[in-house]
Amino acid sequence: DLGADTAAMCRARTGANPVRPHMVLFNREHTHATVAFVASGHVAVFDAAARRPLACLRTTEAPTGRQAHAAFPAPDGSYVLVANQNGKRLERIDTNFKTNTFTHNPAATLDLATCTTPSGAPCQAAGQRPDNAPICPVVSDASDVAFVTLRGGGMLVVDPRPTPMRIIAEYDSATVKGNGCGGAQVGGQMYVNSGGRPGVMEH
Repeated sequence: DLGADTAAMCRARTGANPVRPHMVLFNREHTHATVAFVASGHVAVFDAAARRPLACLRTTEAPTGRQAHAAFPAPDGSYVLVANQNGKRLERIDTNFKTNTFTHNPAATLDLATCTTPSGAPCQAAGQRPDNAPICPVVSDASDVAFVTLRGGGMLVVDPRPTPMRIIAEYDSATVKGNGCGGAQVGGQMYVNSGGRPGVMEH
């Protein structure tokens, strides 16, 4: 019941109610679950077996808004990546699932609307990556790379470990279509889907 203890914890810790739970993902051991609340920008972390909330954090308010479309735990358990969709930011929660320690790290944040890629190009630009609202940050099995799909098309590949996080590769909207989310690693290849109709994932 996300309107009971979870809502109370979010109110107590962030001063706001969590609104519209959208995606649930588990850590590799399936001991914990993360629930992203897309409308309010909250991420709640649960003890999966007990179904009990352990932490509630909130993404950063940006000039374009604030959301939490999805929160992807790294397989090594060291962080959770949060797609702050309308805020156009990729945010990181530093985690230790064994000690139930979860800390939002604003210094790690990547502003995907104003950043620059390794080639020197703007991260967001008409004709290349026109709308850099992050949809899903799919993390590699080694937890050393994240593939960040974008609402308007294109994709940014990020090293999530440094503070701030660092872009290491870029793709344009002709290569990766908009609104992708699913992803799976097979051997040394990462496969992501893309091509949702523009606007269908905009909440």
